[in-house]
Amino acid sequence: MRMSEQQTYFSPDRDGVDLVARVAQGDKSAMKQLYQDHADAVARFVRPRIRDAAEADDIVHDTMLSVWRGAAGFQGRSSVRSWILTLARNKTVDHIRKQARVTLGEADEALPDDAPNAEEVLGASQDAARLKACIDQLPERQRTALHLVFYEEMTCAQAASVEATSDGTVKSRIYHAKQLLMRCLSRRGAK
Repeated sequence: MRMSEQQTYFSPDRDGVDLVARVAQGDKSAMKQLYQDHADAVARFVRPRIRDAAEADDIVHDTMLSVWRGAAGFQGRSSVRSWILTLARNKTVDHIRKQARVTLGEADEALPDDAPNAEEVLGASQDAARLKACIDQLPERQRTALHLVFYEEMTCAQAASVEATSDGTVKSRIYHAKQLLMRCLSRRGAK
């Protein structure tokens, strides 16, 4: 999978270890650079899990605030990107758990209907839209593994670190995700 050329990828040459050390010493310009280097990746990681854009943005900012506060605790056992995405994962899980405890009231009739209209259904026949639709149907853990490895260009070991699981589990999730995607795409292609 290749992302559009408009999006920038994380450069392994700028791994950020020196920036984290400077942030740990209170260097605001280093934090600004670290934020610029990683906030978009955190947002791409959080948004599919938190459907509300404002809440997702809050988690991104909370994550980067945790980077500012916790930079001295960075031990270098993983890449800076993996460390930051692990913080984002933890913030996201905390948010989801907190939301699960909230009692929901009656449905708001004023909310727009999210059901796809005929135009959207026809547009889904395009390859990119079909693939996205199939990816959206994957179980969250498989979707996350694909995102980290293919979109964030992490190794399976780095993705395993972010997801707090084993390298083999990430590989298994990717394998099964690919199988499900092939079935989904072939099924949608036949329609």
